[in-house]
Amino acid sequence: MKTLTCLIVGLLVSLPAWTEESNADKINAEELKELSMQRKVVKIISKDGKQLEGKVLEYNGESVLFQRQADLQLFRFNLDGLAQQSQRMIKDNYMTANYNVPKLERPLKPETIKKLATYADNLVLEKLRSEKQRPTRDVDDYTFMRRAYLKIIGRIPGKAEIDEFKTEMRGNKLKLINKLLSTEGYVSHQLNYFADILRIQDKLNNTNINSGFRYREWVRNEIRNNTPFDEFVQKLIASEGAYYESGSEPIGFYLRDRGMPLDNLANTVQVFLGTRLECAMCHDHPFDKWTQKQFYEMSAFTDGVSRVRGPQEFQKIVGDFNKITRADKSEDVGTLNQYRNYIRDIMGYGLADELGKGTIKLTDAFMEDDAKPGDTLHAKAIFAPPLKIEQGTELPKSREQFSKWITAEANPRFTTVIVNRLWKRAYGIGLIEPVDDMNDNTQSSNPKLLAYLEKIMASVDYDVKEFMRVLYSMDLFTRDSVKDDHKGVETFYFSGPPLQRMTGEQIWDSLVTLVYNNIDSAERVPSNYDEKYQMVFERYSDKTGQEIYDELKAYLAETEKPSRNLAEVVYQLNKAEGTGYEPKKLKDRDMIRSSYVGYPARGGHLIRQFGGSDKALIENSNFEATTPQVLNMLNGFVEQKIIRNKNADFMKQMAQEKRETGKIEDIFMSILNREPTSKEMKFLKKYIDEKDGAKHIAWILMNSHEFIFIR
Repeated sequence: MKTLTCLIVGLLVSLPAWTEESNADKINAEELKELSMQRKVVKIISKDGKQLEGKVLEYNGESVLFQRQADLQLFRFNLDGLAQQSQRMIKDNYMTANYNVPKLERPLKPETIKKLATYADNLVLEKLRSEKQRPTRDVDDYTFMRRAYLKIIGRIPGKAEIDEFKTEMRGNKLKLINKLLSTEGYVSHQLNYFADILRIQDKLNNTNINSGFRYREWVRNEIRNNTPFDEFVQKLIASEGAYYESGSEPIGFYLRDRGMPLDNLANTVQVFLGTRLECAMCHDHPFDKWTQKQFYEMSAFTDGVSRVRGPQEFQKIVGDFNKITRADKSEDVGTLNQYRNYIRDIMGYGLADELGKGTIKLTDAFMEDDAKPGDTLHAKAIFAPPLKIEQGTELPKSREQFSKWITAEANPRFTTVIVNRLWKRAYGIGLIEPVDDMNDNTQSSNPKLLAYLEKIMASVDYDVKEFMRVLYSMDLFTRDSVKDDHKGVETFYFSGPPLQRMTGEQIWDSLVTLVYNNIDSAERVPSNYDEKYQMVFERYSDKTGQEIYDELKAYLAETEKPSRNLAEVVYQLNKAEGTGYEPKKLKDRDMIRSSYVGYPARGGHLIRQFGGSDKALIENSNFEATTPQVLNMLNGFVEQKIIRNKNADFMKQMAQEKRETGKIEDIFMSILNREPTSKEMKFLKKYIDEKDGAKHIAWILMNSHEFIFIR
């Protein structure tokens, strides 16, 4: 114990510290002028004499993005459509955004990525100079490698990956970035992020089967296929059909909030438009200009989805089967009732295309004076561009219209929010904070940079992977981390990325990597949890209620011990016909990527102990240090699954190395992903040959701040 204590103290003292440099520089007068004007309310006049009062948010030499003061509506119009005095005012007071980005051919060429990233870096440096700050130094290659792995695929690299970096990618950062973005690890890590935002849970709200898996895997596949973000959002909001019908999986977005359509609308606006409207559910918003009536007008686009009723053809199958089974008075009635429940849950849940007519009837919960309970309101968007559904319109597919309105390029909020979210994902702090509470007083820490990034996002047609490729190729991504992220002031200007602690999912995936280096391979992927339910739908969706009843009655008559689980029955019937499947079996199935562990991970799981979200609220993770975290790292998972597990890949690798120095190098490289310093090597050589010396060193490194934090 004494030896171990000395080892802990000596090693922790030797771990490197992180520092930040600052320097005064001359503030650019033009930038100050522009910034002051951006905060100023001005009056502009069109050529036909119409007047608008508000703020000029962006001027690119041809068009103006303008926010009306009265209601915060956003407008974009050509400069030549304004009166001469207004044109002069804008030209004289607003710097031209000379960073227009044309439509770009994908995949982006390396030289294009470099050009885009360099310009973004220059905008960061301009802001730093104006704030009398300077960037931090560049990190070494190994620190960059570790950061790239943790940021892009959510875990530390395995032994083979480190060797590949040393021999093939060292000095070629874009090559590593491209490789990581093409991996299944990227898909898994990205899924964890969107699962937090969308609050994906394995058990959908008020359903009788664990049907959230299907929705979860659909999101995973959309990420894997790199579906443009605007298309992805459109699929969510405009989704319809039976849940187990191919292509209808995104209705899980509504099933997640079954019975709570107003909450779903508030969550939709918060996630995709960056605005908190939930207060206006019950009364006029106390801190913003939105009224309760406006909230209900917005909610009219998606009203009706709480009923969760599938298309008519499947409702008829379910209804006919129910009538027949209810008339059955035989001894099979109990089992048939179980089958009936399965039929209802698997074939009946969905969203019919008529759910969402663009109207809503006010309930007694409405309390303001501009309308009254019982009134019917028609769908109307409260942000720009304007969108409303007029009275008398027949089945306007309001959810589809709503989805296109939200994702329209002319709706600046949509692009701003996803760009800001992805920036924060890469660099820890958003250019606008908080990312989901924008109002008329919201200011970006770097307006020019945000505007430029929005142009890139539009130019790549909302291709998230290409956009992230640019962000990770910035020089900013190679700079040393900033320990004190705000330095006592509100705004962070990115002299370097802020020092961040791993998420619970990153810690889990990194530790599992030490057990199985190939956790992203097909061998480490469990079976699709919803396969049996899918089989039920596929077998019975084209049958009548009578045909289903006849088949199940025959099964009950022929089977000595029939299952009451319809999914199991269908599995047996398919197998007898030669169309069954054998579920995949995974040895040590707990050792899998966090995106397969469960949403949310069970209580007490390491992911939850380290702040993993319960998926009840949007982005509900936390990074607070707790005693259970310490105990789990000291004598829980690390001790049981890695240190004492001779079959763990890391332990087998360490056992094969006979040299003292080689063993120490392997430990450092595997856990901290760097070589030990000469001081560390000299110190540790005294302990490596002691009983369990290597294990003690590994245990200490896994419990160090350097392991837990992303430098």
